[in-house]
Amino acid sequence: ILYFSFALAEEQPQQTTANIQKDIIRAVKPAENAVVIGKKPEIKIEFLEPITHNTLVVLLDGTDISQLLTVSDKGFEYTPFMVLPAGSHNLSITATDKNGNQLQKSISFTTRHTSAFEEAYTDNEATVIYEQVIRKPDSAQSIPNSKVEGNLRSDSKIKEKGWEFQFNTNLRYLDQSIPVAPPLKKGIDVANWLFNGSYTKDNLKFKASLGDVQVNETQYTVAGLARRGGVFNLEYDNFQINMFSVKGIQVFGLRGVGVDFDTNDHILGVSGGVNLFDKKVMFKTIYVTGGEPWGSLGISTTQGPQKGDVLGFVLTSDLLENKMKTEFETDFSKFDPDTSDEFKSKSDHAYKLKVGGNLGVYYYDAMYEYIGRDYAVVGNQGLPKDREGASIMNGLNLGVHTINLTLSRYNDNVKEDELFPRILNYQGGLDYSFNGIPNLPMGINYQKSMQNSTREPSGTNPLDLHADTVSGRVNYTLDKINLGFLASYSLLDDRNPTNNDTTAITYTFTSSYNIPNISISPSFSLNQSNFHVTDVRTDTYTINLDLRTKFFREKLAFDVGSTYNIIKADNGSTNSCNLNTNFRLAYNAKEIFRGLMNPTIALRGAYMKITDKINWSSDRDEFILFLVLATSVPFSF
Repeated sequence: ILYFSFALAEEQPQQTTANIQKDIIRAVKPAENAVVIGKKPEIKIEFLEPITHNTLVVLLDGTDISQLLTVSDKGFEYTPFMVLPAGSHNLSITATDKNGNQLQKSISFTTRHTSAFEEAYTDNEATVIYEQVIRKPDSAQSIPNSKVEGNLRSDSKIKEKGWEFQFNTNLRYLDQSIPVAPPLKKGIDVANWLFNGSYTKDNLKFKASLGDVQVNETQYTVAGLARRGGVFNLEYDNFQINMFSVKGIQVFGLRGVGVDFDTNDHILGVSGGVNLFDKKVMFKTIYVTGGEPWGSLGISTTQGPQKGDVLGFVLTSDLLENKMKTEFETDFSKFDPDTSDEFKSKSDHAYKLKVGGNLGVYYYDAMYEYIGRDYAVVGNQGLPKDREGASIMNGLNLGVHTINLTLSRYNDNVKEDELFPRILNYQGGLDYSFNGIPNLPMGINYQKSMQNSTREPSGTNPLDLHADTVSGRVNYTLDKINLGFLASYSLLDDRNPTNNDTTAITYTFTSSYNIPNISISPSFSLNQSNFHVTDVRTDTYTINLDLRTKFFREKLAFDVGSTYNIIKADNGSTNSCNLNTNFRLAYNAKEIFRGLMNPTIALRGAYMKITDKINWSSDRDEFILFLVLATSVPFSF
């Protein structure tokens, strides 16, 4: 009897506390586990007994909203400023009553934006930046005396069950005291826009995109193709098909939709794939055709309009659960770099075989690739060609020890053209890292590269260069302090008749100190290079400083970024000093301009000083100072 009486006496306070927590905090809006229709649902909580206000902490989906509440002795109210995402939400309330008892309450509810749509909203932000020159040198004629930039970002979405539609755009305004460089123009313009529509149900996935899209197929066909146009994707079970039609030229602003089937000024493509053996094997076929006319933004126009097509096949596999992944790709191109001349298009091919995986502590990645001399793809201007070789990367991760070994061998002139030599490039690297000492990681690295030539035509000098680099690094971290040191030694062994051997030694020290309102990162480096033929040593000293501060309750901010260089040669041929400094002093005026997001009044400046004791005509001493007014206004509905 005494035992159960004691147990009851021990359990009784817990029940009382639970009852206090349950009764004192009551959800008025929304009701617990309720489904609320609205984008900015009103939250109203009632306190049945007084609480200590400064102990009240409220989290909405893990975000602290305590400072945004309207609190009274009877409870608090809150209405989200921005649209609350549709779905499940949790409101966590913690406080203490007048007797010091801990009070906790967790309220769950679900929202949908309208009765017709689970999600239906538009999220926007308007940003305005005004710059006025206070001082600038006469040489800075390309810098406008005044400039106004505005941007309206808008993201809209409608979703219901498997259907989803999104529209994203940026509307820009630009005005300045001097003419602007194309493709920009003064006034209002649409910088970019993109519409996405998708449907998902069971094994069916469909997506269509229209506007400023990016197309990615494979490395040797289309990769990172950013153009105005449309993309269509369809997946069903183990099958997929992709189609796209984009402009051949890059455009800015409102210059059409971009979907057309004229292969003279548009790029068209289609690809289809199938997954086999429980999606462990995938086979894909790609076909791309089209042309790029003159005057494409951001693309070299030294040649005339281009046109071509490519057919590619890709086979990937992962049969051993990441232990051995394989990828084989072969592509066949037909390309005319200038359709306005009398020369016809040329055909060539490329292929790649790649194997990689993880075997416990060992990981590896090996690849062989061949890209023909005349292989080219419309819309893939950065694709290398006339290249053949192999590379391998493998490493061991043994806990505190990590070892990486890389090797590669490549050559050009894959067709063995007798008019040109074949250049061979060998590279190797060995890296070791040790993390056995807390807060003190360290490592060493060795790099070896060789470049030589074979099959030189008559009258061509052979090429034979060897380079070796050894480096060591150590880093120390303690609380808010981070220190790093790197030292390296490199030797360029020129085995050609010119014998331009060079030695370089580099020491680099980095540091950083971070506390809530101050971040400072100074660094120093010294590079000593010795040109053996003339026995001339050149020393380069570099000092960097990055400082970011906030003070006066984060109303004021002061940021500085500065670089100071000293370059000296021991024979007196070079002796110069360069100083570049950028700074910003800003005041956050949100208490004056309420309703705006981070309204800022700032002084932004740049100072440059060049002192050349050998060539005095290069000396410069320039200071630029701007008054900057900036703000942003977020709004959603």
